[in-house]
Amino acid sequence: MDNQATEPSNEPLTTEGAAEVFANLLDPEREARALEVPTELSLETPAAAASDDPMVTVKIDGKDIEMPLSELKNGYQRQADYTRKTQDVAEIRRAATAEQQAANQERQAYAGNLQKMQAQLEGALEQQQNINWQSLIDSDPVEYLKQQHLYQQRQAAYQQNIEQQRQLATVLQAEQVQNYSQHLSAQQQALLAKLPDWKDEGKAAAEKAALRTYLLGQGYDEQAVSSVADARAVVMARKAMLYDQMLAKANTVTKRVSNLPSRTERPGAGVPQGLDKRSSAFQRLSKSGRVEDA
Repeated sequence: MDNQATEPSNEPLTTEGAAEVFANLLDPEREARALEVPTELSLETPAAAASDDPMVTVKIDGKDIEMPLSELKNGYQRQADYTRKTQDVAEIRRAATAEQQAANQERQAYAGNLQKMQAQLEGALEQQQNINWQSLIDSDPVEYLKQQHLYQQRQAAYQQNIEQQRQLATVLQAEQVQNYSQHLSAQQQALLAKLPDWKDEGKAAAEKAALRTYLLGQGYDEQAVSSVADARAVVMARKAMLYDQMLAKANTVTKRVSNLPSRTERPGAGVPQGLDKRSSAFQRLSKSGRVEDA
């Protein structure tokens, strides 16, 4: 490449071109320096890249932890997404609860109107039943026909009113059963969260039977025990049962200890016979100084 760069060209040189060629001939290193690739960019690029994601210090559970800024931002983003989704779910539940309450209020108002209408119809029908129909047909056949037609209309309206109340009662009863079933399911989950051991069906059945016996023994009737539908009540009753069982065991141990016979030590009875003989032999040896006396 150097040989090609120094070879003369057939094209005519301008004044600037001639000056450049002349300067290169006087200073050959000038052309070499012009061909060198700057190294400053390659040295600064990694530092610049590293500065794009600096390390930051955050406190988690009372400890200072270093992490990249990008990871911290991602964590906040995930937390924000979770919070938003949780808020959306809570809002949906609130809206559903509000709609359910509004529907219940409408049904209650409807049921109240049906009952009022029933009372009005019963009063009107009772008044018409006191009419002397034979006298009315003799005296005023037209009014007789009008009263008969009105009576039939009121009877039909009364029967329709009774049927609507029956249908409404069926709907309300079905909703109550569904709501109670959902309540029991939620309480069962809450109970298992507070008493994980009850996930074992065998252990749960045994403790439930013991708890039932305990509550009946405390004076609760069968209906009260069977109708418990609050996880908190079950947990508190179980704690009371276990506490009473612990006290009963402690009292049993105390009685056993108190019933043990007391030991009366005789004077000198606490010294073992072998040790007493060795002490006597040592005393005789000390007095006579002869081994035979020991």
